[in-house]
Amino acid sequence: MRYAAVLEGPVASFAKCAQCFTSDLCRITELNSLWVLKSSSFNSCSSSSDVFPLADTIISTVRRILSLYCGLSYPLTVTSIQCIHPAGHICGNTIRAAESTVITSKAMTELARRIHERPLATAIFESTLTDDTIKEALTLYQDAENRWADVYNIIEFLGGPDQIGQSGFGARTVASVVKRTANHYRHLGHPNTFLLPSNPPTLGEASLFVKRALSRWIESRLLVAPSICAAGYHPAKRPPVVPSGAYTARSRTGTY
Repeated sequence: MRYAAVLEGPVASFAKCAQCFTSDLCRITELNSLWVLKSSSFNSCSSSSDVFPLADTIISTVRRILSLYCGLSYPLTVTSIQCIHPAGHICGNTIRAAESTVITSKAMTELARRIHERPLATAIFESTLTDDTIKEALTLYQDAENRWADVYNIIEFLGGPDQIGQSGFGARTVASVVKRTANHYRHLGHPNTFLLPSNPPTLGEASLFVKRALSRWIESRLLVAPSICAAGYHPAKRPPVVPSGAYTARSRTGTY
């Protein structure tokens, strides 16, 4: 059985992509009026469900190449997998299971918790209007689940492993391992210079750690500076309290 991943995106983009991606490992072509991705890597798959992660990885690379050379990131996605009989005809189609984001009641309860006479979520939002440091903190986190560099920057923003441990935002030893791991993946051009620790976390585990640490820092800042959310607050009257050694937007161009 052979497989082809059905693609979704601008039709004009597929016609151009078909001229550029023509190898056995990555071939974008038209099949029965549908644009599909074919790859020899699918040959080892025993079912269509095995094809989805392989196809997603290939299309992710395709998008990066298009973004790098064309300046645009075409929204190419895999919607289903078609089974192709050895004789050449389509003999089945597997649609990707619908994805949904589940927001737990515990998380929503936490955001509704009152702090300074308003829900926590409201207090955080209002603080971003007057406190550039909290605004910067939220900006840093937006891509943390997809990039090791963002995980590293959050650790630095919070003052490093020692400051995180001393402030109670997370365990210092865990923060140190997360930072070393993130630093390794930030310098893949020099893997022997920035070695992985013996027990490196996954990107998901590291992201969860910095998320918790960052949320604890935001809450602690709101607790010690209630007037951040109050009307009439002016930064000049009450300078932001930035963690010792903290990473800020102004230091992004520095040497890490």
